[in-house]
Amino acid sequence: MPSPATPSDDGALSPTVRSVLSLALVLHFACVFTVLASTYLRSELQVRLVNIFGPYTQFLGFDPGNAIPYFYTHGRTEDDDAVIQVDLYQSGEIPVEQQEIAAQVSLPADDSPWLGNRAKTIALARLLAILGDPDRDEDSANLIARGVGRRAMDATATRRAVVRCVRRLTQPLDLRSLLEGFPPNDPTAAQYDELMYEADVWIDEDGDVQVQRRAAAAEVAPRRTTTTAPRAVNSSP
Repeated sequence: MPSPATPSDDGALSPTVRSVLSLALVLHFACVFTVLASTYLRSELQVRLVNIFGPYTQFLGFDPGNAIPYFYTHGRTEDDDAVIQVDLYQSGEIPVEQQEIAAQVSLPADDSPWLGNRAKTIALARLLAILGDPDRDEDSANLIARGVGRRAMDATATRRAVVRCVRRLTQPLDLRSLLEGFPPNDPTAAQYDELMYEADVWIDEDGDVQVQRRAAAAEVAPRRTTTTAPRAVNSSP
């Protein structure tokens, strides 16, 4: 009885070739997925991976934006980045002008953007920037400053702090519409920083935390008239 015909192996890929192709596909999708997932709020690990995979995805026409990773927002003032800066001093009784800075804290810290604490501090900084407006509730802003200052003082064994909230103004889509004084090629320049809130926080002799807001934001930093593009710095008081 004749044996059944077996399929011919002509044209079939060898196991080695199939393994190489499978590995290449896995690496390809790993590169693309990593770059795609790193377009917003990159962690330090993602930055390193994008620097490795970026040249490959650029060859495919997928620019990861290594230089300036822009992302879309609604263009509202509330969407602008904000940071809380805390200068800490040893004595709660001596004015800060007569003391050296003992430590400095910046929130959000340079941690992974996916950690819960970082997400909370990002939201807290944006909220303080909103409440720092002179037309908003100053008591709520002072309450945030008291809590942030107390936590920073407890962590550094200090008794006085200056808490400030700085908002980073955004660039317009059309850089030609930038007004004089704002460098178009450096969106992180100091000209884009707007001081929204500043207060002295200290622990008094009874152990209570006191807070006193400094000059209103409108008096210490230029205000902008639109929410889409910064205007030129006003040199008048």
